[in-house]
Amino acid sequence: MAAHGGRPKRSLNKEGDGEVAVTVGIDLGTTFSVVARVLQEGPSMVIPNSEGLPITPSVVMFDGNTAVVGSVAKEAIASSPETVVQLIKRHMGSDWFYDHKGVSLHPEHVSALIIKKLIQDASLLVGPIEQGVITVPAYFNDAMRLATRRAGELAGLEVLGLVSEPTAAAISFGYDQRPQEMTGMVFDLGGGTFDVTVMDMDHGHLTVKATGGDPYLGGANFDKALFDYFVERFSDHTGLDISDFDVLPIDIFAQTSQDWLARATRAKLDLTALHRTTVVLQAAGRSMRLEVTRETFESLISVLLDEMVDKAASVIREGGVSPGDVDHVIAVGGSTRVPAVRKRLEQLLGRAPETASRPDEAVAQGAALFAASRQMEQGDPVVLSRDARQYLESFSVTDVAAHSLGVLAYDRPRAQGGRGLNSVVLPRNTALPFEDSRTFYTAHPGETSVTVQVLEGDDPDPALCSTIAEVQVSGLPPNRPATQPVTVTMRYNRDGILEVMARDDNSGVETTATIERTERRYDDRDAADQLVKSMEVI
Repeated sequence: MAAHGGRPKRSLNKEGDGEVAVTVGIDLGTTFSVVARVLQEGPSMVIPNSEGLPITPSVVMFDGNTAVVGSVAKEAIASSPETVVQLIKRHMGSDWFYDHKGVSLHPEHVSALIIKKLIQDASLLVGPIEQGVITVPAYFNDAMRLATRRAGELAGLEVLGLVSEPTAAAISFGYDQRPQEMTGMVFDLGGGTFDVTVMDMDHGHLTVKATGGDPYLGGANFDKALFDYFVERFSDHTGLDISDFDVLPIDIFAQTSQDWLARATRAKLDLTALHRTTVVLQAAGRSMRLEVTRETFESLISVLLDEMVDKAASVIREGGVSPGDVDHVIAVGGSTRVPAVRKRLEQLLGRAPETASRPDEAVAQGAALFAASRQMEQGDPVVLSRDARQYLESFSVTDVAAHSLGVLAYDRPRAQGGRGLNSVVLPRNTALPFEDSRTFYTAHPGETSVTVQVLEGDDPDPALCSTIAEVQVSGLPPNRPATQPVTVTMRYNRDGILEVMARDDNSGVETTATIERTERRYDDRDAADQLVKSMEVI
């Protein structure tokens, strides 16, 4: 494939004189984010931030026209929670917003500031960064993926593609281990989101069989379970319930709760290595020392562990395999370090998860390899070792649709009280690329145009699905009777670009629409875009 847009070809890591343009893989995480590049020798390497650390907290503090991203912002949560935004990934694709200087910043705007920080820090070590691949949870829907792509573009990055986080982790594992004819499962448990994917792996060929996840389940839920335990025990010990606003003003509660959540996170990390830890809790002039055992912690999160195991078992079934068929388990995401998580995985699958790769870094490293592959596809010269080049040239990924796509249809004419139905054309977990056609029928006589409403979701009730596109066939002959056939064809490529064609069978009139992602407009989005682009990021 030729380089697009007529831009000059550049090297991924170019030696000697001339332009040096680095392409990166970005793991845009809920609690932490990571950026990586491919080395000339072949393997991918995480690029440390300006503090010399491999991971950057996905936290933004707003201070005038400055966005402070990372550790300093995270520390400010306890003292100035109203100026800080965290866990933004959980809101991607939603109508959530943060008001700053009278402008509504949506999730893609906040995420863009995090990406700007990652690129800015990485550029200090590796030179200019203009292109990259960003990872997303496999279950992210259309709106969520659009918001992620927009975030990269607002940060000044040319987004070569989005890659599912479990797929990126499997790419990293596949490059290191070169597995042959095995079924693998990626169990990705980060700070705020959960993904599980079953795939066949054979050398550089990855074929996803099924995927699933939960955007509101992760290590932050473990922290909240400990926090609730702290509140209960503190109340028992001191008689003070910090969640009672008649006892603590809301601003004091906000500061206290953020402090206790930080202590919960610290206790969770301690209990990963230790069997017991001690937490000092203070509020309203009262204090207590609380000992927490690993056994207690595991009891507190047992319901969450059950949800994860149930989801993993469901995805395994949807992939057409049994737990005993899974040859290898790749655990990624920092929360997979929790011993109870690994123990429950071993109980489900009869084997322990692979621990050779660093769970915090594997996704970004796989994304960097995916970015190198995309660069090679579009004809750009990439400086790689012979072994790495051969691997990437033969490398392929067959992904699946994370969500079903359908068309709004009616069980009988609406004038007769017909009920709207979601007629699924593209079922969830269908391999991509994909194409299929269905025939539907017009509802009323004399219709000279037909609107095809494309839905995302599995539920038969359209109200429980999302509308992602509308395709209109106009210019139909007048005086047509009702119930005339209209054929709808959906084509969905590997990058999630959807093409919908609607054709009136009798007249031959047709309309085709290509929907990369359905964009939602906000009243002040242009102002928000400009604000983000103009903000200093430190």
